[in-house]
Amino acid sequence: MTPPRHNVYSTAASLIRPEVSRIPRSLQESLETLADDVLLELAQAHGVEAADTRGREKMIHALLGLPDSAGVAAEADRLRIESRLERLRPRQLRELGERHQVSLQGLKKKSELVEALAGSKDSSDILAELEAIPEKESGFLFGKETGPDVERVEALLEAARKRFQERRFEAALSAAHEASRIAERTTEPLRRTSWSYAILAAQALLEPCDPADPAAAEAVAVLNRSHEAFVRGSVGDDALLGDLVRAAGDAHAKEADRVRELLAQTRDAIREAANLGASVALAEDAWKQGADFLDRHRLASARESFVEAGRRAGDARSRRIEEVEGLVPAVADHIELARNVGADVREAEGLLDQARTAISAVEHGRAGDLLKRAERLAMKGQQRQIERAIQLRQSQVEKAQAIIAASEPVLKEAESYDLSAAEVRTLLRQARDVLGKGDYLAGLTLARNAEEAARHLEGQVDEERRRRGISKPVAGMCGVCSSRRVAFDDDGGGRCADCGSVFRWRGPLGVWERLRALLAP
Repeated sequence: MTPPRHNVYSTAASLIRPEVSRIPRSLQESLETLADDVLLELAQAHGVEAADTRGREKMIHALLGLPDSAGVAAEADRLRIESRLERLRPRQLRELGERHQVSLQGLKKKSELVEALAGSKDSSDILAELEAIPEKESGFLFGKETGPDVERVEALLEAARKRFQERRFEAALSAAHEASRIAERTTEPLRRTSWSYAILAAQALLEPCDPADPAAAEAVAVLNRSHEAFVRGSVGDDALLGDLVRAAGDAHAKEADRVRELLAQTRDAIREAANLGASVALAEDAWKQGADFLDRHRLASARESFVEAGRRAGDARSRRIEEVEGLVPAVADHIELARNVGADVREAEGLLDQARTAISAVEHGRAGDLLKRAERLAMKGQQRQIERAIQLRQSQVEKAQAIIAASEPVLKEAESYDLSAAEVRTLLRQARDVLGKGDYLAGLTLARNAEEAARHLEGQVDEERRRRGISKPVAGMCGVCSSRRVAFDDDGGGRCADCGSVFRWRGPLGVWERLRALLAP
């Protein structure tokens, strides 16, 4: 989020705001700085006769001669600030009141806003700010006829020169006098404007400074004296203005050095957190924002960003340390599980011990790497054992299925001879059911029991074959590859030596064979 922009014209900061009472300047200075129309209004208000804009010196002289000089001076100051406030829009007036903490609530008319601002206790500060704000209108700061119009002065001097060359001495004298009057009236407002800018610029430079810094405290003291001199109208002390420039610049430079040191410290903190394996993306964003503010000489915003970056880096570092310390029991559990399945966990246990030692030595970055390696080794060992168990299970299942497949032909042949094969049939059915449920150990046991029962049944099958005249073939041909390298087993099965296919040379009796067996003696 972008920090709020600082208003260099604000005087609300307690560090730099000089709390001085309103010290009136001399009455003549106040009257001379008034615009012609304002001076005319003041003269008319006090009953000065024949008051018009053509007799400015006469009006000033008449006002100076009034017995109530203090009242005239106060009225002059009020009219002076009101004349400047009236040139602002209502929105600008409200912003000005907000900056100077002047309550304008409930006031709707522009005249009411102007009156409230002009009569506030901060009217001198408001006037100082208004005098320092450049405006497009030439008469904003000094009135319509008193602006620092250098071109007008040059034009009058050129006219005086021409009139003199034309030997029109009265016209030349009048033009020269008018040029002198305008130039004289311009000098004081220009000087006040320069002081206004200097004071406001010094305020802006000192705002981000540390109040406890001796250089900043000295600069604030000089700023207070400069502000008092400005309010009194004593703007001719160039030495005081030079002291203000020097003190404010030195304090600001020292504050900039402190912010740069904070930049380096924050960068080191972020690197330290990153070396621990912490996530420092948020801290880096705040640090980059602070560096950008520092490049733009916004020291206060830069300091805030660096402090925020340091806080985020510290939080990330703390979270990473907690995470590493919390990994120790988790890795120990992984190692224990791997040991339970028969894995070799000696190397993983050694890494775990090294990680615990590193944590004790506050080397959490190294401890995190060791814990990752230990966890990886434990998981690999556990995975290998699981794979072996799966392979063992599969081989046992296949073995049981092979036993069942080999016993079924014997069962069918025995049943075709009407031999008693209930035990073999029951065991084979149970073995198939148990294997289907995933219990390969019980299934293999039942399959072997069925195989043993089938062996006992094979003797009866052989006897029945001899009785029925069924003998084992001596030679034959493979039905798959036509090879004659075939072998015949006593249990009724056979195998091709070339292609490896298996077959039954003796299956269950057909209907005709059963009838013939019944008719045989």
